[in-house]
Amino acid sequence: MKKKSLLFEKRARYGYIFIIPLIIGVCFIFIPNLIQTFLYSVGTIDTQNGFKVVFSGFSKYKEAVRSDPNFMPMMVSNMKTWVINVPVILIYSLLIATMLNQKFKGRVIARVIFFIPVILSVGALASTDSTAMYYSGAGQSIENTVGSSATAFTDMSVLLASINFPKFLTDIVVNAVSNIYEIARSSGLQIFIFLAGLQEIPYSVYEAAAIEGCSSWELFWKITLPMITPHIAVNAVYTISLVADSADGMFWYTNVLAFSENQYALANAMNIIYLSALAIFVAIVLLLMKKIVSNANG
Repeated sequence: MKKKSLLFEKRARYGYIFIIPLIIGVCFIFIPNLIQTFLYSVGTIDTQNGFKVVFSGFSKYKEAVRSDPNFMPMMVSNMKTWVINVPVILIYSLLIATMLNQKFKGRVIARVIFFIPVILSVGALASTDSTAMYYSGAGQSIENTVGSSATAFTDMSVLLASINFPKFLTDIVVNAVSNIYEIARSSGLQIFIFLAGLQEIPYSVYEAAAIEGCSSWELFWKITLPMITPHIAVNAVYTISLVADSADGMFWYTNVLAFSENQYALANAMNIIYLSALAIFVAIVLLLMKKIVSNANG
C-alpha cells in the first residue's frame, strides 16, 4: 500500500508540473483581471483627477438585471444553449470515439477526418473559412434554402409531437439537426479525449464480460461508460467553456456598451453576472459528474 501511494503521489506531481503554465496564467493574469473587472463594475471612472475608480455601489448590477431590456433575454437564451448543446456535443463525441476505437480498415484516416474540424476552427483558418464563404456567395445560397430548411424542421417537430415525444427533447433533436455542422466542428478535441480514455480500458475486461454472456449493449453501459466518466467530466467542462465562448451576441453587446456608449460599469457588471452564471453551471455539472463517478467506482 505504501508503494502504491508513493506511485500515486509521483504521478500526481507529474500532473501538477504539466499544469504549471495554467496555474501561472490563472494567478497572474486571470484573477487580477477578474478583480479589476469587478472593481470597474462597482465604481465610476474619474478622469478629472487622474484615471482612478471611485466606488459607487452595486446599482449597475440592479440595472443590468431589472432595467436593461436586452441583457436578461440574452442570458436566458445562452443558458438554454448550454443546457441543450453541451449534452448533444458530449453524446456525439462519445459515439464517434466509440466507433473510431473499433478495428477496421482506414481507421487512421477516419480519425484524421474527424479531427480536421478542430484545425479548421482555429485562428486564421477559421477567419479564412468564413471570409471565403462570404465572398463565394454562400450566404445567398443559404438564404435561398432557409424556407425549405425551416419547413423541414417544422415537419420534424410535428412528427415528434404526433408520437407524444417530450417537447424539451424535441427542441434538443431539432436544434442538433439544424446545427450539425457546428456540433461536428466543436467535437474534435472531445473525440480525441474520449478515444484516449477508451484505449486505456483493458481489452481483457471486455473478453471476460463477453464470456459471462454480456451483450454489446451491456458492455457499453456496465464497462465502457463507468470507466470513462472522468473523461466525460473533463470534456463537459471544456465543452461548456467552448459553448459559452461562442456567445458572440453577449460579448458584442457588452463591448458596445463599454466602448461606444461609455457605460463601463454596466458592461463590466454584465460580464461579472455572465461569468458567475457560467461558474455556477460548471459547478453543478462537476457535482453531478462527481456523484456519477463515485457511483461507478462503488
